[in-house]
Amino acid sequence: MNSSFNAQSFENEAVISSLLQTALDNLVDGLLIVAASGRVLQANAMATRVCHGLVSSDNSGCQLSQIPKVLWTLCHPIFKNMVSGIETHLGLEIDITDAQHQPIRVRIQPLNLKVQQEDCLMLILEDRQQAHRRRAMADGKRYGLTPREIDVWELRLQNQSYEAIANTLFITENTVKKHVKSVLAKRRVYDDDGAYGAIAS
Repeated sequence: MNSSFNAQSFENEAVISSLLQTALDNLVDGLLIVAASGRVLQANAMATRVCHGLVSSDNSGCQLSQIPKVLWTLCHPIFKNMVSGIETHLGLEIDITDAQHQPIRVRIQPLNLKVQQEDCLMLILEDRQQAHRRRAMADGKRYGLTPREIDVWELRLQNQSYEAIANTLFITENTVKKHVKSVLAKRRVYDDDGAYGAIAS
């Protein structure tokens, strides 16, 4: 009876572990847990994708076991401070670029735990380009933007100039200005009239 109970416990642990991994993989941002040796203890799907983008493309099929060098240069001083007993609870936030020059925001937070006597850090990796796309899509839904307005708004969220947006979307600068003006007007109407966006007649 004990053996079947133990087997059931292991099965439940495997199911819970699988559910947790699925939940982590569905997070919008990358989540990475790293030990002081540079070993990756946990990485969700987005973190794995972002990390592979930080190294040469021929490693894209490899399982992530060691933190990429560019991230390690950020983590190493924090680990040294942790060993020295220097207060590190505030963490670090910095923007870097991947191999394709795409912006990645990195947030590093010390964890109050040790794995096999090693200190650990949690890294949140935010693909800024994807973040701008998600924000533009969310604004599009909230404010009732057209598909073209969403495209223009996404590029404006990236602080691109009217000229750059026009070149990217193959439209004139005047058309870009028209779309931006329309987006701002729709936002004002929504903000003035509340969550329902009702337009007073």
